[in-house]
Amino acid sequence: MEFEEQSRVAPGQLALIQDFVNTRYGNKRHAHVELTTPEQLRVWLVAHGLLADGIPVTEGDLRRVVHLREALRSYLRVNSGFENPAIQDELLNHLASNAPLTVRFHRDALPTLEPDLSGIDGSLARLIGIVFTAMIDGTWVRLKVCRNEPCQKAFYDTSKNRSGAWCSMTGCGSRLKARAYRRRKKTQADYTSY
Repeated sequence: MEFEEQSRVAPGQLALIQDFVNTRYGNKRHAHVELTTPEQLRVWLVAHGLLADGIPVTEGDLRRVVHLREALRSYLRVNSGFENPAIQDELLNHLASNAPLTVRFHRDALPTLEPDLSGIDGSLARLIGIVFTAMIDGTWVRLKVCRNEPCQKAFYDTSKNRSGAWCSMTGCGSRLKARAYRRRKKTQADYTSY
């Protein structure tokens, strides 16, 4: 199915943020939705190394994680060129204040930001730390959401001039270009009929 076509994957830890945002994308007809229950969230976090197995997850935890996901999506919309008055700075600041990070130095690598606690707050802290690092190292601006409004799937823009607009050219890009072509033809036909 072309909607499920593999999108370009972000480098390093930023791929985890891409996977996280992509726990929801699409429209009613072609939707991909994960993380609808606390158990689904627990399984996803454990599978991605963000939570130790056996740690319980509550409805409140699910709400906080989904809020973080959608706040990050609002930032990715800006990276994609959308005007987005719904940037959720306050929400991200609130979530970050409850998810402290500590700088960890490594002998053979650059320092990293690591959660200073475990559980869901530690999971949120790790995700926020990855976002912060990507914003500093310049990779964040290439992580975008598809400009096909109903889709909103996250992808990593590998174009030289950072002009990527769709999660896939064969799917969303092709459909939107065909729509624009039909609209231009209809406008041309309407104009010449006068």
